[in-house]
Amino acid sequence: MVVIFDRDTLMNGLTPAMYTVAGKNTNANLEGVHLICTEDGKVVIETQDMEKGFRTSIIARVEEEGDVVINANKLLQIMKVMPAGDIKVTVDERFSTRIESGLSHFDIKALPGDQFPPLPEIYGERGFIIQQYLFRKLVNRVYFAIGQNDARPVFNGAYFKITDNNMLLVSCDGNKLAYCEKDISLENRSKDGMNLNLRFIVPGRTLSDILKMTKDTEDTMEIRLSRRYIIFRFASYMFFSKTIDSEYIDYNRILPSSHRVSTYLDASALRGALERSSLIVEDRLAGSIRSYVKFTVEDDLLVSTISSNGNAFDTIPIRKENDEGIVIGFNCKFMLDALKVIDDGEIKMSYNTPLQGVLIEPQDKSDATYKYFVMPLKMNN
Repeated sequence: MVVIFDRDTLMNGLTPAMYTVAGKNTNANLEGVHLICTEDGKVVIETQDMEKGFRTSIIARVEEEGDVVINANKLLQIMKVMPAGDIKVTVDERFSTRIESGLSHFDIKALPGDQFPPLPEIYGERGFIIQQYLFRKLVNRVYFAIGQNDARPVFNGAYFKITDNNMLLVSCDGNKLAYCEKDISLENRSKDGMNLNLRFIVPGRTLSDILKMTKDTEDTMEIRLSRRYIIFRFASYMFFSKTIDSEYIDYNRILPSSHRVSTYLDASALRGALERSSLIVEDRLAGSIRSYVKFTVEDDLLVSTISSNGNAFDTIPIRKENDEGIVIGFNCKFMLDALKVIDDGEIKMSYNTPLQGVLIEPQDKSDATYKYFVMPLKMNN
């Protein structure tokens, strides 16, 4: 195989492909990038880790067709140190590979392309088109509440419920829950022409990759569903991932419908108080004792933290719907995670008992409906 790439063009195809390259693996092919060079001047780039996969094609000068696998991390590192301009890749019959530009060259080994596991044949019969910036915005509102390596698979992903005129996302990791709902007119791309009525769970790692690859622009992306996979198509990229095959939790039972104490306050003021508390609070002291941030709801909201690192106190003006108060403790990071994705403006915080958590609702619903629920910590006093 002999092919000449423009370095920047190759980097544009190789960089997003790295998101689906397997780490240390018994199959060396999964640590590689599959390059398929054809006489029409196109080079197909493929990677996969058996859970996610990626494919794109770029234009190059193909002098001799070929089909090889090159270690992806090694190829990317070489590209980063090569000068801009033409990069020539030559692979002989023994798969010895020379990568050269100007007076610089590298000699490495490749693998036969026919040993690369073929990407599954995926065609989603149901799907829709959405603008990239909008998809990113909605996902970012719930991403923080997705679990990390939780033993319960559904907590490791975000739940999507899609209809022709509405998009709903929910995530929950057992300590906090994020809910986002927006009325939106989506372009239906379902093969059967039926109305959109989709429910699926996307792994958090997949959403993390998509957030890195997409941009805050009005460029569109097509999302399609098959029985086991979700497929994203945007620009010249095709990215797919397995979905989480499980029933999602009944989130409506978690979100309380009635409250004993309801208060209204400024989101930025509470965010600032939590950031100051985070300088003092400790997630874990000696043994299993936890410190926490304490909310005391009276005429104002007193946010206080006492730990071996010191003390922090803030007073935030509030409006109350009734005269009742409450004292409740929270993990400072969990509360701050929720406040960081809430825009400035007035929020409503509703409580029942010190053991039932808090429901946070931004009051500006012109953009979408957001709800955040954070479980409390048991306080020592």
